[in-house]
Amino acid sequence: QIDAAPFFWGLAAMDEEENPHDGPGLIKLDMKQFGSGSMEDPLRHAVGMRTAQDQYKMQIWNSFPPLFQNTIFHGEQDKRVQELRQMGSVAEKLLHAKELKDEGNQLLTAARKPPTGGYQQEPASQLANDILRVETAIWEKERELKELRQELAGLKAQVSRPAEMVAEDDLDQDDEHKNLEEAVKRYEKAAGLLRYVECTRPNWKNDDGSYKGIEDDFLRVDETALQGPEAKEAKELVTSCYLNIALASQKLGKFDDMKKACDEVLAKVNPESVKALYRRAQSRIGPASAVDADRDSAIQDLLAAAKLAPGDKEVRNLLAKLRADKKKQEMEDKSTFGGLFQRGEVVKGGPKSGRSDPQPMPTEWDLNDPKVQEYLDIRPGPAGA
Repeated sequence: QIDAAPFFWGLAAMDEEENPHDGPGLIKLDMKQFGSGSMEDPLRHAVGMRTAQDQYKMQIWNSFPPLFQNTIFHGEQDKRVQELRQMGSVAEKLLHAKELKDEGNQLLTAARKPPTGGYQQEPASQLANDILRVETAIWEKERELKELRQELAGLKAQVSRPAEMVAEDDLDQDDEHKNLEEAVKRYEKAAGLLRYVECTRPNWKNDDGSYKGIEDDFLRVDETALQGPEAKEAKELVTSCYLNIALASQKLGKFDDMKKACDEVLAKVNPESVKALYRRAQSRIGPASAVDADRDSAIQDLLAAAKLAPGDKEVRNLLAKLRADKKKQEMEDKSTFGGLFQRGEVVKGGPKSGRSDPQPMPTEWDLNDPKVQEYLDIRPGPAGA
């Protein structure tokens, strides 16, 4: 039998003025509760200390997005991936990665198709990409109708429907989600052949197939495929896979994963990816909980994208929409709060006789044009000026 008295004496001797925010350590305990033999708080605190210690050893690991963390398991779960990582050339890795990506494209496309009977011919790679491109454009337009559809769905929910129809709809939605989840796995595995993390700890896998704690000291990131002669092609493929993960995450309503996928593209692969900036802007305004700060961050992403690709219609249309929403919100705020926004301003030259007419939408979107800058409310100079 273990004598627990010294442990409790140590707790009782703690400084009563100890700062509770000093980090992981022993909490202040009401010693009266131990008169009945309760060990709940000490055990809970011991678990908390162990968790804090583990998190300290996994800071780098925890900074990785899920799409990159999952690559650590691919080599353990897929022998082909393991062989290519150990002995395959970059060309061989690219070939298999393209096959996995095509599988992901077909799953992503199938997630937007209505179920049909009969024989379906497998589309060619280019045709599948064209279908995906068109359906992506349709999806983005449908996003604008999200709020109206939610309101309509709420009204329709009050009308009874046949049970078999409800069951069929639920089944279709389940199939769509499964296809999207499987598509994400294919894209992760495809990109994971060219950019991945692995654990160098020999005994990091338990006998029952589970995994031990993954510590930073045993991590090795391999990005050699992005640095050699085939670097351009490898980066394009990894970028495409990450952006497709972002698209699938958007359809699943996982906007945090969508943003992380775009962040990974911009931070690790291609900092000038226009599509990554555009989709990250979408991920910021997508959640129902999005606030004005999220819209402002989305505008900054779109401004960066517009500078890289001034002729991109999707970018400039969304940018114009968000700018208009922001101006409308500012006008509503001024109308609501009256003269509060004018307090402290210095008035020169007397009161204004009237407001100028709003500027029409420019036909040419040159960001160096003062008219375009005025319409988008862009001010030359450093950020924030």
